[in-house]
Amino acid sequence: MSTYRYVATNLLSGAVVVDSLPLRVDSFGRNLGGVGQAGQLSATLDLGASGFQSAYLGAVEPRRTLLWVLQDEYPVWAGIVWDWLHQSAAANELPIVANEIGSLLSRRQIRTDQVFTGMDLYTTIRALVGYGLTKPNGQVAQLVQSTNLSGTSITQTFPASSLTSITDSVNQLASQYQVEYAWDPGLSASGAMQITLRLGTASTMGRPASATNFVLQYPGNVLDYSWPRMGSSSVNSLAATASGQGGAAWVSGPTHGIDLTDLANNFPLLEGSISYTGSTVTAQSQIDAYADARQALYAKSPTVPTITIAGGQVPTAQQILLGDHANFAAISSLHPALASGQASLMQDVRIIGWVVHPANENQAETTDLVLGGVSS
Repeated sequence: MSTYRYVATNLLSGAVVVDSLPLRVDSFGRNLGGVGQAGQLSATLDLGASGFQSAYLGAVEPRRTLLWVLQDEYPVWAGIVWDWLHQSAAANELPIVANEIGSLLSRRQIRTDQVFTGMDLYTTIRALVGYGLTKPNGQVAQLVQSTNLSGTSITQTFPASSLTSITDSVNQLASQYQVEYAWDPGLSASGAMQITLRLGTASTMGRPASATNFVLQYPGNVLDYSWPRMGSSSVNSLAATASGQGGAAWVSGPTHGIDLTDLANNFPLLEGSISYTGSTVTAQSQIDAYADARQALYAKSPTVPTITIAGGQVPTAQQILLGDHANFAAISSLHPALASGQASLMQDVRIIGWVVHPANENQAETTDLVLGGVSS
């Protein structure tokens, strides 16, 4: 079992408001950016608890509070408090919702043309984030950015006329160039809490299973798992459209956005379309690459399994770097054992997200791991 402490800091200054909030947390989670949505925390502040202080209300002020979760005294989650979901004064409870810090950049728009010519892809993404953070009252005191380079130079224009959010612009680049990112909570060299924007690809964002030594087994240390296959979400022919300079229209070429292997295996044609709005397209190759990248997300019957492990089992949230790999084996009615007795489901999987349910009077501690990179 882990212990948890909840710390509130001022979003703009980084000053600690309350260093130990008495929250009853239902869950908190994280997801890789470019793959999933910003992770969320759901909690309740007991207004009638013994020892309640009025300072606690100020410490969860919506829009101004950066809420931290420390698991065994190490930061594993950080996000901005957005909402008070208060419904009853008689109940003496204040439900709150917070989201990972990336959610803040969905509320920052490009209102001055952002033009990048021959700039490294990761530097471009960091420049977009930096633009959003350098606006008046735009800073996040405890946020830093990594400095690694992609080795790919790009030329992109994000026009002010589109009023695109920073998050949408980053996600467009992430989709087009198959980039992933994470807002990693942690400690600086001096031991101060900080969030680091980490950029990479599916091959660089996590550690291989041989390095993590994460072994997940059902039955075993895995309490339960789900294995959904969403054929209804599949697209094997995806057309992408975009606007170019001077109002020109771009459409992906007929050989792009196509899953030829799926069609060759006699699966029916499933068509779809998507609009690229993150920047001004200047070359056919841009929209073609976007169609190919997006189609891969819809390929076949998308499968994003979730496994549940008990509190105290490995890996804990503190041990996981989003993108890490693990070895997963399962024997169940859905995946019966082989004649040899071995598991029929044995895969190298990536941990692309997680949700922790801390222990409280209503629940035992569990962690749900969201898996990517599986074959269905």
